[in-house]
Amino acid sequence: MVQTIESSTLSILLSSSVFYNTTPNAFTLALRMGTVRSTSTMRWVWEANRGNPVGENATLTFGEDGNLVLADADGRIAWQTNTANKGVVHFQVQPNGNMVLQDVKGYFIWQSFDYPTDTLLVGQSLRAGGAARLVSRRSEKQNSNGAYSLVMEPKRLAIYYKSPSSPKPKLYYTSDRFSVKNGRLQYVTFQSKPVTEEGFSYDLALEFSTGGNAILATPKYNSTLSFLRLGVDGNVKVYTYNDKVDIGAWEVTFTLFPGGKP
Repeated sequence: MVQTIESSTLSILLSSSVFYNTTPNAFTLALRMGTVRSTSTMRWVWEANRGNPVGENATLTFGEDGNLVLADADGRIAWQTNTANKGVVHFQVQPNGNMVLQDVKGYFIWQSFDYPTDTLLVGQSLRAGGAARLVSRRSEKQNSNGAYSLVMEPKRLAIYYKSPSSPKPKLYYTSDRFSVKNGRLQYVTFQSKPVTEEGFSYDLALEFSTGGNAILATPKYNSTLSFLRLGVDGNVKVYTYNDKVDIGAWEVTFTLFPGGKP
């Protein structure tokens, strides 16, 4: 058995930290997102120990010292938050999918939003001086870093590709749509905001620290349950949960390369 920790449920959102199996006896601690009505609609949106899986009987421990540790059965530490003795007293997964460790005043000492993998959730950012890139998975089955990276640079967002034979990544795609003329980017945030007060439609956009945004899609329903993902093929897509249909379903509301390539 692999031990799990489940978070509390708020509203229709369910963000739970669980292990999922990548290959036989190789498990990753991850966050998933969906609705409380059906676990079959859950989608993985964050990984802790990418490229460093644990085996059967691994444990996730929130210690009295405030450190969150993922360890194999033999004690090998595969991943940790490095928050020992930093005043952490509380661990939770928030409704927006952010896993946080907080001090007694509620301040974040550590948060998963600071460590994106291949996905941005609504309200999550790429930041200068922090996590400024998304990195694709190697494949749907292989949970390690892949060939593509989406990078926030001082003046633009750019996608790079690194072939197995290349020592350095090469520029794969950029566009004026995702560039700024004035100032330097300090952050780019994925957002979902209602177009009108009635909330009949929502803009899904990348907001720039320099002002302005790049609107990706405008679904005609509440799109706060969305995520942006850099796929194994280098394509960027936004997935949005449509609660209007009978059983609920994830829809692709934005595709950067409709034909599959730039």
